[in-house]
Amino acid sequence: MLGLLLRVLPFWIREPLLVIVGLPFGVLLVYAAVRDEEWIMAALGVAVLAITAARIHTIVNALRARRMDKATNSASAEGA
Repeated sequence: MLGLLLRVLPFWIREPLLVIVGLPFGVLLVYAAVRDEEWIMAALGVAVLAITAARIHTIVNALRARRMDKATNSASAEGA
């Protein structure tokens, strides 16, 4: 069910939602792993944080591309 919702949601809703959920979850996993000295759980937490960082990178690249596209469109509109 969750997979279906994530496929149906648009990019600008889905990606920030995954970042908002992934970041505290990853930090919580790492904190609990360090507290309990469970290194497998720490590795899982680091993996969740790495995936979240990749999602943040994707969002930043999409924002930059969108900004460049708007700048190109406005420059071509001024030239016309």
